[in-house]
Amino acid sequence: MKKQKDYKKIIGFWLLVFLVGGLGGLFFVKGFLPWLAGVKPFDKIGWLSDFRDGTTIINKTEKIYLTQDAAYQEAVARVLSAVVDVRIERSGKKIAEQSGFISTNDGLIMTAGPILSGTKVFVVRDSKEYEAQIIKQDKENSLAVLKINETNLPVVSFGEINSLKIGETIFLAGAKVTEKVFSPFIVSGFVGGTQPTLNVSFYNDQDLINGGPLANIRGEVFGLALVSKNKELQIVASDKISALLK
Repeated sequence: MKKQKDYKKIIGFWLLVFLVGGLGGLFFVKGFLPWLAGVKPFDKIGWLSDFRDGTTIINKTEKIYLTQDAAYQEAVARVLSAVVDVRIERSGKKIAEQSGFISTNDGLIMTAGPILSGTKVFVVRDSKEYEAQIIKQDKENSLAVLKINETNLPVVSFGEINSLKIGETIFLAGAKVTEKVFSPFIVSGFVGGTQPTLNVSFYNDQDLINGGPLANIRGEVFGLALVSKNKELQIVASDKISALLK
C-alpha cells in the first residue's frame, strides 16, 4: 500500500526554510555586513561602507538634471552682466533714459537711436558712470553704437531671430538708476507667433524699456527692443546689430 504524502508537513517544512532563510538574510544585511564594514580591510570597500548607514547600493549611478529654471536663471545672469543704463542729457538736463548692452569687451555698447547732436551720453554699469562717445548710428533701424573707456567687459552672444519657436521663453533685460542705485531687471515673456512676423508677449508690458536686449533661455540676444511711449514694441534683429558693429 502506497504511503500518502503529508502535505501539511511539506508545506510547513518549506515555510520554515523560507522563514529561517529570511531571518538569516536580514541578519546578514542588518547585522553582519554593517559589522564587517567596520573591520579592516573591508572598511575600504565603497559599497560595503554604505551598510553602516543602512543604505544598500551595489552599483551607484549619479544623474544630474539641468532644470529649465536653472538654465533660465543662468541665461538671465549672463545677459544682465552686460546690461547698462544709458542717460542722454542736453545742457545738464536729462532728456531721455534707456537701456543698452555691452557688445564688445573693449567697451562698445549697443543702444536705441537716434541720438541727437548736441547731447551728452552717460553710461552707468555696476554703479560706475562713464561719459560715452557716439561712434556710429543706423538711423534707418534706430540703432546707436557708444564707446566707453573700459576693457575686459562681459559681452552677450547673438542668436538667430529665425530660430525662435512658438511658446519659447524669452525676456527683455534692462537697467535703471533709481536714487543713484544701479538696478538691472528683466521682463519675462514668450513667443506668441513667428509668421508672418515675430510676435512676442510679456507678462508686464508696463516695465518694457527702450534699448534693452531681447534674449532666449540660452542667453543669446536675438534683438534689441525699441519701445515707444505707448509701450508698442519693435524688434531690431541681431543680424542688423552685428552689421553695425563691423
